[in-house]
Amino acid sequence: MKIKTAGVMILLVTVACGKIEEGKNFISYSSNETVIQGNDKMSGEVTLLSGKASIQGEVRSFQNKGRFSSTVHVLSSEKGNILIDPGHYSEELSRYAESIGGLDAILITHGHWDNIYSLDEAAAANPNAKIYIHELDYNFLRDPVLNCSDINGFSLMLDTKPLTFTEGIYTIGGYTFEIIHTPGHTCGSSIFYFEEENVLFGGDTIMSELIGSAEHPTGNEKERENTIKKFKQLKFSDDMKVFGGHRKNTVYKELMKINKDLQ
Repeated sequence: MKIKTAGVMILLVTVACGKIEEGKNFISYSSNETVIQGNDKMSGEVTLLSGKASIQGEVRSFQNKGRFSSTVHVLSSEKGNILIDPGHYSEELSRYAESIGGLDAILITHGHWDNIYSLDEAAAANPNAKIYIHELDYNFLRDPVLNCSDINGFSLMLDTKPLTFTEGIYTIGGYTFEIIHTPGHTCGSSIFYFEEENVLFGGDTIMSELIGSAEHPTGNEKERENTIKKFKQLKFSDDMKVFGGHRKNTVYKELMKINKDLQ
């Protein structure tokens, strides 16, 4: 059950579980940059896979441009269909999921409310989907303080009970990929690296222009700094596609040029 305060108008959110303010018509990020807000319609941006195995498939990105900023990505190929971070589950996204035969799995990069808001809806619409979150962020699903919904005037408490992961190689939803623990933004923040598909889902840790802040519950600046060092030591191909929870999609080579925290 999702519990929230009636009458809350959500019009502004900071990246990575920021505070919503009424009466604004822009989205404010922790970097103090702003992006003009669109309407409530969703748009699916399609990125074709170009991995080592020449797999036919795509990543489709659905951005919520209305009440709050949240991007949901769906990885789809003959292997299976995985949704990353169910911050919303719009009619358009629901129709797309149905058109590809439903979801095989739902992965959650971290437990902030704007990444899990529609988890119950997505799970109900895809009853066979396996759902995963890092074990350290599991309690965020029913804790409004941890998931930051409380500072936005409502209490998000979800009924869905995911399975949990730690760091390592996993086979989920037809794919074998690496889960990399990247604490700092939250204690359980993680990114997902699909080597064969040559894609990385960075959540609110690895975004095109910045690394998510440590300013919210369980955030830790020292761990964030260690995560930045850890990521810079990892080796990826220049053309690896990078999908963050906010901001634009990019490729690894460009990421390393424009992300101010990775310099």
